[in-house]
Amino acid sequence: MKPLINPVKLVSISFIFSILLTQIPALHAQDDGLSGSELEKLQDRNMDYMVQINEIVKNYPAFSYSYKMDDGKIHDVQVTGVDNEIDRKKLEVVLFDLKSNRNKMKSTANRVGVFYSVDEEAAFEGGEEALRTQIVSNLKYPETAKNWGMEGTIFVKFVVDENGEIPFATTSSNIETSVERYLKDLEEQAIKAIKATSGEWEPAEVENVEVASLSVLPITFDFEKNPTLPALIR
Repeated sequence: MKPLINPVKLVSISFIFSILLTQIPALHAQDDGLSGSELEKLQDRNMDYMVQINEIVKNYPAFSYSYKMDDGKIHDVQVTGVDNEIDRKKLEVVLFDLKSNRNKMKSTANRVGVFYSVDEEAAFEGGEEALRTQIVSNLKYPETAKNWGMEGTIFVKFVVDENGEIPFATTSSNIETSVERYLKDLEEQAIKAIKATSGEWEPAEVENVEVASLSVLPITFDFEKNPTLPALIR
């Protein structure tokens, strides 16, 4: 079954995520530059960008990119490993918009003190390859979902706090199905694998202060490749 983007579901899950985050104690006052609703709208847009990026780059295993900055502002995006010119141009535009949004959100916390864009992002202590290895080793493709023909990408949105622990995680996906319980099985597997890394993260920093931040990791369930982590978009 070929996965489809479901924007309505992404927005609704993102809304639920923002409500559930109120369970986490407030850490920092929000900056006056963006209102809470503006910050949430930018983050919703960023999630949509990440879905668009993933839909393209899943066909290009050699995909990589770099930003050209000028006085702290994004000037250009260079994409490599994507042979199709139309796909490459799309990626350049979406990556540019994603980075521009993140720059607008830089060093601004939401109403419960979680930062969506920071100076230094939360990082797994062993590095990205170690993170991939650990997550994949903790993933199991549920037989019910696999037998039903369900595959696609689960986006795990999780908070890494100042202690490098993961107090909260939720998901959104680009999978459309009539059997929600099988999709839930995939989501539970993805969350379980992410939470298994709790305590093994270096927290994000804003102005050299360790803060709680939001991270997003895509986990793809694929018949041929089994569970994998696609390219991580920063």
